[in-house]
Parts: sequence; C-alpha cells; structure tokens
Amino acid sequence: MGLTLRLVLAVTSSTALLEVNKTPSLIRAIHGLQEYWPTLPLTVAVDEKHSSAVSELLEKNRISHELLLCNPGNPNDFAKALAPESKICDALLIHDASRPLTSREQFSRIIEAFGESIDAVRPSIAFTETLKIIESGSRIKETLDRTSVRRISTPELIRTSAIDIKGDDRGWFLPLTRNAALEHVEGSPEGLRINSEAERDLLESFLHWRQRTVK
Repeated sequence: MGLTLRLVLAVTSSTALLEVNKTPSLIRAIHGLQEYWPTLPLTVAVDEKHSSAVSELLEKNRISHELLLCNPGNPNDFAKALAPESKICDALLIHDASRPLTSREQFSRIIEAFGESIDAVRPSIAFTETLKIIESGSRIKETLDRTSVRRISTPELIRTSAIDIKGDDRGWFLPLTRNAALEHVEGSPEGLRINSEAERDLLESFLHWRQRTVK
C-alpha cells in the first residue's frame, strides 16, 4: 500500500480473556494479526480493570507489544491515547480482541478497499434475523427493515489524518472528521464477536467442525 501502518488490538471486554480451545481470545486475535502482518509493531489498548490480566497473558506468550492504558470503548479517550502513534504513521488498523477467528480473507478485503480516496474501512455482514421493537408489556411496536441493518465487525483501518480527537462519536473506534470518506466491505462469519461464554462455546464448536473438515 505504501503506507506506514500500526496494529492496535483493543480489549473492550473481559470476553477477550475467555479461552477458545484452551487459547485466550486475545492471543488468538494477536496471532491472526501477526500471521498477516508479521513485521508491524503492535499496540494493545486496555483499561485499568483488565490491564494486569492482559499484561500477564502477553508476557506468558512472549508477545512483543506496547501496552496502552485507556478506555478503548470511548472514541475520544482512545484517540487521545493513540495520538503519539497517529503522528508517526499513516493509518491505524484496530482489531477487537474478542474476535479471535477473524479470517485472512477479511484482512485482505480491508486492505484492498483502502484506496487513496478512502479514510476508513471496516467489515459488515447482512442482518438476517427478524428485528422488532418491543414496548412494555411485551407489545410489538414495530418490525424493522432488516435491509437497513448490518452487523459491524473489525478490523477498522483508519487514516490518521481523518481522526478528530475532539470529534463526535460516529460509531467507529475513533472519532472521525465530518468529511471522512467511509467504506464497508463484506465481512466473514468467522469474525463473530464473543459477548458471552455461550458465544465462546459456539465458536469452539465451529472451530472443531472446521478442523474435522480440513482433515
């Protein structure tokens, strides 16, 4: 691409510490990033609450990294903490540590879509379930048009010149300038986020099935 790029792993939940087939989600997520970008520096962003557990896992697995203490769930706080990295690279690739099975194909689609006219790109997946707004008393108020809803995934590839530290939250990891050119590419089902132990179990079942299929 001709760009200087920094990898950023965001620990946004304790689910990043859950093991998938005996390997913590965040370690799997890092391995996925480093298999695709083996030479790029890695920053791991985590809040104070989870910093000790994350540091212990990173040291145990001998992962070279820079630890960034901040709130990755707050775009303005995250952008402020990343300001030093933003000044020395052209783009940041931010990945959620609770998405351990993100495929190489998804990484490739992100890179391919990041042209000169694009400031930020990320994957999304069509929403196939029926969505309803429920009022008190379990009354259905409205059925939403599922074609207007997408499941947003990561990684997010963001041009540093499009970051506005004091900007409004636009639903991305970082606040972006008002005129930032945004793009979404088709996501992969393997990029499912772990939000609970039950979803972790579902990912493990998928991983077991895939391993048996490959054999």
